[in-house]
Amino acid sequence: MSIVYINNNRILIKDGDKIEVKEKFEFQKNDIITSSIDIKDIITYTFKLPKSTPEEQLNTEAEIYFYENSGIDLNKKFISFYMFRALEEEDSYLVEAIALDEDNLHKKFNSLLTKSHWIDFISLSTLSFSAFYPTYKKEPQKDAFVYLDNEQSFIAIYENGEYLYSKTLNPLAPLLKILDMDYNKFIDTISTKGVTKDNYNVDELLVAGEIERFFSDYFMAINNRLSYGKTIFYLDRIDNIYFYTPFHIEGMDNLKSFWDLSEINFEIIKVEDINFLDKLTLLYNEKHYEDKINFSIFPRPPKFYKTKSFQLFAIIFLTFTIFGGDFANRYYNNLQHQKNIIKIKKDIRIKSSKLKRLTIINKAILEQYNRYLKEIENTQKKIVAIKNILEQALIISEFPKTNRDFITFSNLLQKNNLKAFIIAKDENNHFFIGVYTEFKNRKFIGIFMDNLLQKNYKNITTKEIGILNNNLYLIKSKDDKHYYFSIIRFEK
Repeated sequence: MSIVYINNNRILIKDGDKIEVKEKFEFQKNDIITSSIDIKDIITYTFKLPKSTPEEQLNTEAEIYFYENSGIDLNKKFISFYMFRALEEEDSYLVEAIALDEDNLHKKFNSLLTKSHWIDFISLSTLSFSAFYPTYKKEPQKDAFVYLDNEQSFIAIYENGEYLYSKTLNPLAPLLKILDMDYNKFIDTISTKGVTKDNYNVDELLVAGEIERFFSDYFMAINNRLSYGKTIFYLDRIDNIYFYTPFHIEGMDNLKSFWDLSEINFEIIKVEDINFLDKLTLLYNEKHYEDKINFSIFPRPPKFYKTKSFQLFAIIFLTFTIFGGDFANRYYNNLQHQKNIIKIKKDIRIKSSKLKRLTIINKAILEQYNRYLKEIENTQKKIVAIKNILEQALIISEFPKTNRDFITFSNLLQKNNLKAFIIAKDENNHFFIGVYTEFKNRKFIGIFMDNLLQKNYKNITTKEIGILNNNLYLIKSKDDKHYYFSIIRFEK
């Protein structure tokens, strides 16, 4: 049995410890056929779930959240997986959803299926770098793997040998379009003249400038992707960046200084006969082809005696032979009922999770509603209190606005930035003025009382200076500011 890896017409075969590259290959029945998808082919969506979520419900809750919030086209059929990481700093799970449109899977692998007829395992290429450490005898740290080629480019972050996250970067294709240069000519140029301007003649300075600009922007994009990890994963630093292109870049070592201030070791992976990413993916697939995260929807046909059709035929035949057709019919119906029960249980599990979440939301709404009722009750009490104050003060007679005293009061009110909600006097010639002012101007009420004293009014008193707002409906206001108010009594 051989492990076969196929990617864009490149065929790698591992038989024992030996890896070979083949242009053509005759597939054997026992061979494990594998491939991979790139990060540019998938949809990723990151979100958080509370740590209180039971482990057995994590996948269900993640699937509900992803399909309700990610904005994907629900008319399409997706294959999806969920990766969970416990965040102790937030007491929550960080979830990375990975989804792929099944129509795109068919488009990508239809040509391969005409040859192999099935694919046992399809991995996500950014997961393959766990095979890097044993293959290249490297100690796992906080590492970033950067892959750059014509059609795809990405960065994958690992911590202690475990995958954290990956992000796309700009591939070479846009640069080649600007340079009006095909891929092979670009490789020839970058392999001999590289990223050093002095290697280019006067006629090639434009090319040198665009290449320099590309790598400057490229390194800044890498740095931004690393900052994402610091924010989301609480990743305090990166120890190593392992950089790979499937071709040599002359003078690339001179760009390492970009990372000196960050104290990151920038290491360039040497170009080998076998593409670095293809080799790692083959080794990864060999170890993981029985994993749950498998994007293949093209399984090999089972042996006939293992097919459901054969098993059902055998059961029916045996049943008819021994017990007759009635029992066989009952058994078949029972199988259908079991399928329905499994489906119903799954629906109940999903709906139970939704009900639990809605119960929590309903409880929060009820608590908020009770708080509002309490606030309304308190407001009503304030309204009653102020009405009582006014009722005590307003045992008064009509106060003509043409009175000289009224003119005096109006001038003093304006001078002290005050407004009156009542000006009156009773049958004993006692004056009552109800005034209010903005919260920060309480002192003007006192100054107003002093001004009255200076105008030869006497026995100037007030019970208190209180606070009210527009919720009491006594003073109308365009905003929700608070006010001080007071009812001042005095004589002439």
